[in-house]
Amino acid sequence: MHTKPISVFQPKKDNPMSATLPQTQDLAERLLRQDLAAAFRLLDRYGMSDLTNGSVVARLPGETDWFLTHPHGLFFHEVKATDLIRVGMNGEALDHPDTPTNFAVCRPAASIFKTRPDVNAIIHAHGMGIMSVAALADGLLPCLTEAAIPFYEDVGYIEGDFFFEPDYCDEIAVKLGTHKALIYRHHAFATVGASVAEAFFYAYSLNVACDLQMKILASNRDYVVPSKEQCVRHYQAAFGGDWKSDGSVEWPGLRRMLDQQDSSYID
Repeated sequence: MHTKPISVFQPKKDNPMSATLPQTQDLAERLLRQDLAAAFRLLDRYGMSDLTNGSVVARLPGETDWFLTHPHGLFFHEVKATDLIRVGMNGEALDHPDTPTNFAVCRPAASIFKTRPDVNAIIHAHGMGIMSVAALADGLLPCLTEAAIPFYEDVGYIEGDFFFEPDYCDEIAVKLGTHKALIYRHHAFATVGASVAEAFFYAYSLNVACDLQMKILASNRDYVVPSKEQCVRHYQAAFGGDWKSDGSVEWPGLRRMLDQQDSSYID
């Protein structure tokens, strides 16, 4: 039985690792910060923010030991590029040692980054549709709608636990495996990608798929789940050959939309 709650990690001021942190911010990092801040704003816009819960995390370009995230306490709708902090795999805010970080975000992110070198961005959020499906015994039904196609045999499940102790965070990485997404039973979800755009696209798609599934189930009418052969064909259409539905086409438009409505995220 767990005995100590963990919510916010307050790093030590005397951090010996900070001396090894790159001190300059190059163009690649500035662009990544803007993408990361945009993802926070978009998650809020599409109903996947929940007060101070959740985060978007991105591996620093060219680095294996550091990643970017937001200080714990900021709401998604107010995150700016300059707010983001560099965090080490031990969860400490290395260049701003007095800044609190979300322990429930940093530990799982570190475990995933260590086991998935192909992953550069992770979203952990609380979409209402996904949180509803997370309580269903069957979970996400295969290819019930177009939005569910990316997750055909490509989503993992783990029992929800809110202490995020080391063994559990390692289990998160195991349950995620090579999947695009992980659903925490009775809790939340995580999506991963080679880029922030890809991780967001899967978060958006998963939330739409789950929201539509709940509406279909609520209709109390008979519904049709595609056959395995149909599901395989649908998945191959989205991810076969030279085509990959990874958000790279949609991301520039999403950024333009934010720029037109409120460009403060790039500050």
